[in-house]
Amino acid sequence: MRALHQVYLCKEFEKDSRFETAEFRLTEPREDGSYRVVGVTQTDWILDDPTYPSTDARIEVGFKDANQGTEYWYWFNWIEPDRSFMLGWHRDGDHPDLGSTHIQLNQGESVVARKAAEPVTGHPGAIFHSRLEQLPDILGTVIWDGDQAVGFAE
Repeated sequence: MRALHQVYLCKEFEKDSRFETAEFRLTEPREDGSYRVVGVTQTDWILDDPTYPSTDARIEVGFKDANQGTEYWYWFNWIEPDRSFMLGWHRDGDHPDLGSTHIQLNQGESVVARKAAEPVTGHPGAIFHSRLEQLPDILGTVIWDGDQAVGFAE
């Protein structure tokens, strides 16, 4: 993955007033890819819902050259640490039964649900902006049982 993409993603977080901080980090051993760009934010802009029970969140984005030419594998994750909740688009080849891209819902260390997602391809910046734009709608489909995510509405 070219370092220029990492810098570009950091700059995109930095110039978006919805994000308080932006940073680059190397991935943990359990994570795919080699890096994440992390933007820390508040949740109030994402759903425009004052009753939404979490206030702090972050988006973690990472890209890796795939084996097919100019395609990228990527991870775009919305994380709410207070609730141990993660929702993310993954194009990583881990679940071929779901197609090239899937969306995954985690509660704590457990995967709650996965479903096929419409692939978004192109430059990492275009993928980042597309997924950021889609985020409010997909968060609105999460089904909750109290403070636990239990799946997606159809």
